[in-house]
Amino acid sequence: MHTLDAAEFEKTVAKYKRTVYGIAFTRLNDRQDADDVFQEVFLLYFTKELHFENEESKRAWLIKTTIFKCRQFNCGDKNIDREKEIEQIAAFGLDPAEETAVYAAVKRLPPKYREAVYLHYFLGMPVIEAAEILDIKPNTLSMRLSRAKKLLKKELEGDSL
Repeated sequence: MHTLDAAEFEKTVAKYKRTVYGIAFTRLNDRQDADDVFQEVFLLYFTKELHFENEESKRAWLIKTTIFKCRQFNCGDKNIDREKEIEQIAAFGLDPAEETAVYAAVKRLPPKYREAVYLHYFLGMPVIEAAEILDIKPNTLSMRLSRAKKLLKKELEGDSL
């Protein structure tokens, strides 16, 4: 029998909902798919007999599981119309009127760069921790961040990805 009580579950969901949904939405670029991944991740969290050494290990498990579930979805980037994109941005908790050119450019990055940027810059994870979560070497993550910055700079100066 699972020992996680409802109050602890609700506390965890409240604390990590933006992180899990943000990763899912950033990776899948689709609100419904992100909703599905969000539900699957927290269902796994609730139904599995999980024991974490500390809050950081719980956070890492939630992030790794979210990334894994997104990869299982195998949806990648989808072409969406502007109205649907605005709806999705609003659902992610951002005001569409405040969407910047930088955010729009980040959304167009290839998934491996978008994940790196999201974990490091949006969630503020150190390179070593983000690399561990993505199951890559820290140097690989640093290279992805460097390439992402170059792509973003190029696009924001008027060139295309």
